[in-house]
This record gives sequence, C-alpha cells and structure tokens, in this order.
Amino acid sequence: MKSYKPHSFLTLLLIAFFFVCMPLLAALYSSMQILDGLVQQSVTAVYSSVERVNRSRKVVELLQDQERMARLFDVLGESAQLQEVNATHLDLEKALEKLLPSDDNDQLTLLIEELMSRENYIITVLNRFSSGPEMLKEEKQNVLSLYQGIGKLASNLLKLSNQLMVDEIGRLRLKVDQDKDKLALQTYGLILFAVLVSILFISLIFMPIRQIDKSIESLGEGNFQTPISVSGPRDMESLGTKLDWLRKRLAKLDREKVKLIAHISHDLKTPLASIKEGAGLLQDEIVGPLNTQQKDVVAILDKNCLKLQVLIEDILNFNMAQAREVPIRKRVIQLDKLIEDVLADHRNSILARNIKLDVQLVSVAIYGNRKQLKTVFDNLVSNAVKFTPDQSVIRVLLKTDGKIAACLVEDSGRGIDEEDRAQIFSPFFQGKGAERSVIKGSGLGLAISREYVLNNGGTIRLLRSKQGARFAVTLPLAE
Repeated sequence: MKSYKPHSFLTLLLIAFFFVCMPLLAALYSSMQILDGLVQQSVTAVYSSVERVNRSRKVVELLQDQERMARLFDVLGESAQLQEVNATHLDLEKALEKLLPSDDNDQLTLLIEELMSRENYIITVLNRFSSGPEMLKEEKQNVLSLYQGIGKLASNLLKLSNQLMVDEIGRLRLKVDQDKDKLALQTYGLILFAVLVSILFISLIFMPIRQIDKSIESLGEGNFQTPISVSGPRDMESLGTKLDWLRKRLAKLDREKVKLIAHISHDLKTPLASIKEGAGLLQDEIVGPLNTQQKDVVAILDKNCLKLQVLIEDILNFNMAQAREVPIRKRVIQLDKLIEDVLADHRNSILARNIKLDVQLVSVAIYGNRKQLKTVFDNLVSNAVKFTPDQSVIRVLLKTDGKIAACLVEDSGRGIDEEDRAQIFSPFFQGKGAERSVIKGSGLGLAISREYVLNNGGTIRLLRSKQGARFAVTLPLAE
C-alpha cells in the first residue's frame, strides 16, 4: 500500500497541528469528565449525609415529644395525651424508615431496628392498659423508664449519623486524591504522546528542508554527479525534481566548460611553443649576434614564456582534475617513498634557506594514481617552503589510523588569515600571505590538490594552528 503524502507543505503543517492538538483536547475532555463525576458524587454524598443527620435529629426531637406526652398521660390520664403519643409514634416510624440505609450498613440498621422495637413496645403497653384495667403506678413507671434507654439509642443514632457523614467526606477526599492522580497520569501520558507526535512531525517537516539544503550545498561545492531526491509533500518533491533538473543542467554546462578550457589551453600552447622556440633561437644567436640589451630582452621573453607555460599547464591540470568521469590509472604506491621523492626535489631550496626538516614517516602502502598524488604533496611542500622564514622548521608526518593513511604538512610561517580559510581551496584564490610573497603563483595549486585527493578517494583539510599553516591529507590504505 502506497504511503499517504500530503499535497502541500501547508497541508502537512495542518495535519501536524491537528495531531498535536488531539491529545491535548482528549486530556481536556477527560479532565471535564472526571471533574463532572466528582462534582456529582460530592453533591450526592453531601446531600445524603446532611439528610441523614437532619432525620436523626428529628427522631431525637420526636422521641422527646413522645416521652413528654406519655408522662402527661401518666399524670392526667386523659385520652387526648395518648392520641398525641400515638400520632407521634406514627411520625417516628416514618422518620426511622427513611433513616434505614440503602447500602449494607449493619450498624445503622441494627440501631434503628432496636430503637423501633423498644419504642413499639412502649406504645403497645400504653395502649393496652388504657383500654383495660388501670395500670398500677409502679408498672407505669417501669414502662416510662424505658424512654431513658431509647434516648440513649437516639443519641447514638445521631452520633452514628455524624460519623457516617465524616466517613463519607473522608471517602470523598480519597476519591478526589485518586481522581487527581488519575488525571495527572492521563495528562502526563497525553503530553508525552503529544511530544512524541511533535517530534515525529518536526522530523517529517524538516526532512525535506534538510534534503534541499544539503542538495544546494552539494551543488555549491560542484558535485553534479549525485542525483537529487526530496521526499515529503508533493510540492517539496516537485521542488526536488526541479533541483535535479538544475543539477543535470549544471553538469552539462560543467562538461562544456571543461571542453572549452581544454580547447583554449591547447590552442594557446601551440603559438606559445612557437614563441618559445623563436626566443630560444634568438638566445642561441642562430640568426646572428645580439648586443647586451637585446640579450636582456630575449631573456625576459624566455622567462615569461616559461611562466605562461606553467600557468597553462596548471589550468590544464585543474581542468583534468575536475573531469572526474574520466577514469584514472591506479596502482599500489608506497606513500612514504613518494613523499621522500618530493622532499628530495625541493632539497636545494631548503638548503639554500637553511630550513630544517622534521620528517617522521612510517611505511604506508596506498592504492592511487602516483602522478596526481605526487602533484598534491609537491604543491603542499612547495607552499611550505615558500611561506616558511629562513632557518625555520617544516614538519612532515605520516602515520596510519585504522584503514586510512594520514599525512600532516606544517610550516612555520605566519599562517592563513581567518577570512581566507573558507576560500583557500578555491581556484585562482590567493590570500593576503601570497601578496607579500616574493614568488607569485597561479592560485591553482591547492584547488588542483583538492581535486586530485578527491579523485583518489581521500580528503584534504586545513587544520587550525597557533603558527603556520597545517594541511592534513587522508587516503585509504591498499587492501
């Protein structure tokens, strides 16, 4: 099944907003449900507890009224007082029935039943003697004395009702704590889910942006071979397709540029060879003797022809280095021997300026193109000799690190200015140090070195140092 892809970047943002808000809305709804249930339970608990306490107080008051009427009946012996006692008895029965708990509260049930039983006994006895022979005074006092025990039961009933209200409030408080913990747990879980969803959508949102940024950076570095692909919303994929079209177009223009430079450089070498050959004939006086001034002019002409030849060869080398689609011949090379050969080529310049060499080379075999790699180290050593003061030190270190060979070339010059570091490998770039140098270059040496190192699967970097310039070259070891 093909994964869903939004039509636009805005759609992806709206989907992300929805999925991030959804758990927060769920947390809000859950909180409202819990609070609503808690409020309902609180109202019910408070109402039932207050109602129970009020009915218990009413039972106490009815018993007191009943006892007062019964004692009046004992004193006066009138039937009106007995009728009031019976009426109070009916009200008391209704009040006690309403007090019977709906749950399994055995203590309250037993207390109410005990109170009803004793109160019924008193009423039964009073009504029986009122319709029969007159009760003895002692018997009446015994029956009326039962009200004292019933009063204690009524007081216990009131106390129990109050205690049940306290217990209900305690259970309610416990329920509040439980609901609070549950709500906190749900909130934390939903917030965590929202954070994870946010991270997911942030990665989905920034992934095509990073891909586009990386592709533009790759194009800026001149890499036209790697295809550009952008995944994400369809408008971002469309932008990636356009960038890939731009890459192909730039690659085509780059190939045409390489061909153009190759043709121009070749066309320049032919007349230059004729000029140099003519200058050589004049210098050798083949066409006739020359005076001193003429010889100076011919020498200047020959010298500048040589400079022009070197510049054209540098342009050709740089042009060939950039044409990476052309395969190069590679073989196993003893890198330490190659570096020793390069140092030997510069020995005369080193001795003439009394420069000391600190050379530490280990035996390293690599797989690459000898001509290109020799050009790389020749450029690095040549620059080190050029910018190192007399009687200073040049360090060349070679070691292995895992599956790569690492070479460090360090001079004792003034180093490379901070503003020049980013462009040091750019073609035709010469920093401020080159302006003060007696020996002028073309500005292609490091650019050519970088292209050659890349052709051989390695890297070249400018390292930071307190004094001088430090260049590090890494190359894969031969298997």
